[in-house]
Amino acid sequence: MKTTTVLWILLPLAALSLVVALYVAREAEARAPSNLVWDEDEMAFVRRMVADTYVDELSEPQSREAFYACIDGYMKSLPDEYNDFLPPEEYKKWSENTAGHYAGVGVRIEARKEGLLLAGVLPGGPAAKAGLRAGEIVTTVDGRSLAEAESARDVHVKLLKGPVGSTVNVTVLGALAADAPAGTARPSRDVTITRDIVSPPTVFARRLGPGAKIGYLRVTEFVEATAVDFDHELDAMVAAGLKSVIVDLRGNGGGLLPTTVHMADRFISQGEIVRMTGRTKSSRRVEMAKAEGTIPDGVGLYVLVDGGSASASEVFSGCIQDYRRGVLLGTRTYGKFLVQNITEIPGRAAAIKITTARYQTPNGHSYARNPKDRDGPAQGLTPDIVVELSADDKAKFLKSWANFEEATWGAALKYPEVPADWVDPQLQKALDLIAGNLLLQDIRTGTEKKNG
Repeated sequence: MKTTTVLWILLPLAALSLVVALYVAREAEARAPSNLVWDEDEMAFVRRMVADTYVDELSEPQSREAFYACIDGYMKSLPDEYNDFLPPEEYKKWSENTAGHYAGVGVRIEARKEGLLLAGVLPGGPAAKAGLRAGEIVTTVDGRSLAEAESARDVHVKLLKGPVGSTVNVTVLGALAADAPAGTARPSRDVTITRDIVSPPTVFARRLGPGAKIGYLRVTEFVEATAVDFDHELDAMVAAGLKSVIVDLRGNGGGLLPTTVHMADRFISQGEIVRMTGRTKSSRRVEMAKAEGTIPDGVGLYVLVDGGSASASEVFSGCIQDYRRGVLLGTRTYGKFLVQNITEIPGRAAAIKITTARYQTPNGHSYARNPKDRDGPAQGLTPDIVVELSADDKAKFLKSWANFEEATWGAALKYPEVPADWVDPQLQKALDLIAGNLLLQDIRTGTEKKNG
């Protein structure tokens, strides 16, 4: 039985499901408490009654769906909301998401009547190398029409994915020039794309402030590739002599635990990073920092958080805050602080997700909210400096980042009304603090230009 220890977050936001996971290959521990109610005879009776007396004979897909719903209902009835059943297709997607890469062509799509609109094409990806551009429309895949694509979007997405090195033939309608006369037909061409590993970016780096002396790293989730990308950008900033780094975890609901531990370890040279406590031996563990790879303490660290920062984001932020290694700035984090196991069901390619432990910051703090009482008292990490965003600023912030991420995929700006150089109040506060500290350092070292 394959078992995966997982920190999982499911935020109560529209279409937002975020995860954080630590892979640990081991045999699942058999554990059956005497007070656990599970009546095999009762289950068998219900099954027989459905099989023998339900008004219509169920098809195999209908029967499997009912069976999956039974397991899912049992998991979801547990006292916290983070337990779940993952049927094969969902489990496969989860595995791809946590890996942070997949075999495909590297496009973001939107359904259109004619086919699939390329809302974004990843620079350097297979589709980009084949000459596809954002704004074009894929009308066929290997001879299969994608007309009315909206009704079968997932099916068509699967057609674009496939083994590394395999090819896919598509028909593409080119984008029209902005000044093209009404009624102008889109030019059509056939393209062969060779599939490859696609790793959508999760780390977005910029240089900010006067003279671009401040490093800025926005991390959208913690997947396997995030650690490598984070190291690459952070090391480049340190090598360039930058004295302050901002790590933006706002809206980041989670990712892989080894990734967030690795990232925290870049700033902490010794001691605990996170502690997990549970009933079983395998659910009790401590992740420790090591001196190797730690960047100098002279590099200032500022971490931006908000109510969407959860799980792995709280592990990183809680560690930095407890050791006073950096400044937390923004608003209170989500308050997850629970650990789940993802355990693959033997021979079924499906899995269950079940809460097995709680996690604590290095100082032993756990700021978990009641997962089934959303109107209860607020929990989560409280920033060192609280800076609220107005509703207007929050909307503008989300639009600003949508523009930035779309640009990464070579897509047109969705919100051109938001200036590219606009800075939200929380980020501006961090920049102001850094500017003051840098000025103080210059004065102390005698490099600040004197009057007269």
